[in-house]
Amino acid sequence: MKYYIALFQKIKEYSKTLNANPSEIALICPSLHVYKDSELKLLLPQLLIADELKGEALLKKQDMSFQLNSLPASDQYWDVNPANTLFDVYGKLINSKQEPSAITGAAEIAAAQSYLYLPDGKPTKQKKAYDKYLGLFDGLLMEWEQHLATFNDLQTDDEKTLWIEKLNVILLKKEKMVIDFKLLGFKKEVETAFAKINKMDEFDAFLSNLISSRNIMDASQKTGIQSMESYHDINFVPYDFMSGSNGWLSLSVDKKELDVLYEAAQTEQSIFQDELLSFDYDEQMILGIELEFSIVTMQRNWFSLASLVSDFFKWNEPMTISDGQTISNAFLLSAYPKRMILIKNLKINLDPNVKQAEVSNLDQIIYFGPIVMKNQLFVNAGNNTRFIKAIRNKDVLASANVKYFRTKAAAADPVSAPVAATAPAAAPLMGTIRTSPVMTASIRTRVIDHRTPQWNHLVFNPGLFHPVVINPLPVISLATVVLAVKDSVSGAGIYKSEISIMGVNNKYFKEIESDQEGTTNVELPVGNYTINIQKDGYKILEEPLNIENLNTLSKNYSLIPESVTYDSFFLIGMICEKLPKIPK
Repeated sequence: MKYYIALFQKIKEYSKTLNANPSEIALICPSLHVYKDSELKLLLPQLLIADELKGEALLKKQDMSFQLNSLPASDQYWDVNPANTLFDVYGKLINSKQEPSAITGAAEIAAAQSYLYLPDGKPTKQKKAYDKYLGLFDGLLMEWEQHLATFNDLQTDDEKTLWIEKLNVILLKKEKMVIDFKLLGFKKEVETAFAKINKMDEFDAFLSNLISSRNIMDASQKTGIQSMESYHDINFVPYDFMSGSNGWLSLSVDKKELDVLYEAAQTEQSIFQDELLSFDYDEQMILGIELEFSIVTMQRNWFSLASLVSDFFKWNEPMTISDGQTISNAFLLSAYPKRMILIKNLKINLDPNVKQAEVSNLDQIIYFGPIVMKNQLFVNAGNNTRFIKAIRNKDVLASANVKYFRTKAAAADPVSAPVAATAPAAAPLMGTIRTSPVMTASIRTRVIDHRTPQWNHLVFNPGLFHPVVINPLPVISLATVVLAVKDSVSGAGIYKSEISIMGVNNKYFKEIESDQEGTTNVELPVGNYTINIQKDGYKILEEPLNIENLNTLSKNYSLIPESVTYDSFFLIGMICEKLPKIPK
């Protein structure tokens, strides 16, 4: 958990170099949220969604949209909270009753207009006098500026003396002009009339903008498929981050820098939960981290702050909208999610003394923060670096097997925080994988309403490997399974195919990859399993895998080529923008 916090600190510091807006704050996401590229593409405007995705778009799109529009409940973290979304709060605000009670009335506006213009549209004598003296005053100011510009050309003392005398004359004329402008040019009266008329115009513009926002929201909330899709549209910047390298940056952080970053995070305790920073984490076996990250802006066509921050906006409800400083559930809309912090291709470089047996042990689950890692040790052939990778198969992460291991690991963890009040667990959202209370990072909010968060049990997790005792198995009780994955057309082995093995009549799971020859070995107890194999450019293969005895079992699998990708992204934080004080 220590280096997960350090990683977030690194990306947070980078985000500050992109935008100096003091109202934006990067909040860590303490739960595990994994999104497939195909899921995020559903949030694109209708015209940008691929035809093959449109059939399933509506329900998934709605669910995804509610997740990413969840409002932050604290200035220390952001998490999915479907009970408190930008949709609901913004809709309530823009539909509140607004009256021009605090501005100039219609009678005063008519009086101001008649003071300036006659019924036939011609200016009154006051307006004519104002225009006359305004022109004279502007001419005098121009004469003054021209005179000042000649000073650098003066050479003799006599010239400078004459220059000063002329300046004094201009200043005297200016003082007289000011008096004439006030008395003969009706300056105060005419400008007061201007202010009354302009203020009414500004209020009209405010109401027009508010009505426009209401109409957009109203149209978006209708039950038609098209309008529902537009209501949940999110315009991503960059818009194509799901499909390639655009917007992604490579990041490599060694152990020394990770320690420095963690110390920096500790000095910013207001940005992190105290419990996250106070524990003495043991992550000595981690030597560094490699990954790609992207900071993706989310734009919403239906969302506009112009009306809310107007001087004319009124709010008479008991709950304050925002105080301009604090992010809290005590306010209705203190901040909103603006940019996602996503990572992919996560690798954790390990101490060379870490053995394959330590990583592949069936009776454990491996965590980096809330992210579950594959129980397979990889070795870089070029520099002999040993590393592990993150499990990115969302179906595996959502499986009952992984959930069982998370629960068991939490029960086995020796250090836990005090238990706060809890509420009944809510049904999980489609598109969200939530961690159990295994990690320090799994701060979770179960919401009764958007003002009263209920806290789950916080469990502190000091290491990388977390034992899960099911039925301790001697080595002899494990069967060796040799897997070979090949291209169905060419017959060539497929490198880095992702293989997921899930126990059907037991709780075990394995997530591994094939080598350059398309092969790999795995040791499993006797039992029935489901094997799932996926690789970019191939159709997913899934079929039963039954191990009947301890004899070595060889299995060959052929993948059918198909134009498809299976990328997944981990949401590790959200940059939220704090709102100014509303109403002003």
